[in-house]
Amino acid sequence: MSLAVRHTQRLERRRTPFLACRADPRFSYCLYVPPRAPAGPRPLLVVVHGDRRTAERYRDALTDFADAHGCVVLAPLFPVGVPEPEDVLSYKRLTRRDVRFDLVLLRMVEEAAARWPVRADRFLLHGYSGGGQFALRFSCLHPERLVGVSVGAPGSITRLDPALPWPAGIADVAEKFGVSHPLGAPRPLRPPLPVHVTVGALDTRPLRRPLGATRLGQALALHQHLLERGVPATLEVVPGIAHNGFALLPAATRFLSTLLPDG
Repeated sequence: MSLAVRHTQRLERRRTPFLACRADPRFSYCLYVPPRAPAGPRPLLVVVHGDRRTAERYRDALTDFADAHGCVVLAPLFPVGVPEPEDVLSYKRLTRRDVRFDLVLLRMVEEAAARWPVRADRFLLHGYSGGGQFALRFSCLHPERLVGVSVGAPGSITRLDPALPWPAGIADVAEKFGVSHPLGAPRPLRPPLPVHVTVGALDTRPLRRPLGATRLGQALALHQHLLERGVPATLEVVPGIAHNGFALLPAATRFLSTLLPDG
């Protein structure tokens, strides 16, 4: 075995460095792999950052959860400036020019499963703020790839409304994404996707878009909309918390833990 291969294998234990996505090296991801876990493919939790791109911090904040459940954590990094200079927002909407951010994430999951014993067919997903928007919209397009999703404090939401264009609704998802069975559509032989919506009770700063809305208001509206569309959605408003993704993690992990085999 070469020195380079041995060095790579050492780096891949437990907390990995950021790894370039082979399908598109403009993006990268890091993982936490618990040192002790049951044999066989391990469950996977993907956690998606907000605008500040603190992917590694979210990964590190979830190590205790991962150790307790034998769960691998994958944190993607969608950097500012892709596909256009100074582009901060496009990952939240899943597509821009030549980039499909949802497909980039799926390639990351496949690459991780090729290197570690990770279950890649279905996984848990959590995102906060901009990452919450990503998580919600990913679940709209790919409900069959998820065991459950936790949406944290989204500033803008997508409704399962066939009269509204993407990203406000799902009218044109077949043309944009090639999706014919979005979230809320009947899923043969599989129960509906559980969705968790969480937000701080003090997350009430007015947003510029939509004008006058707040993240608390958006979360409440999303939860009600999902229930009306037949999606099994739960809501957790965390008291004493404003816009703080790390303070919402306990709520998210309590929900996600119920969906794991040992939950």
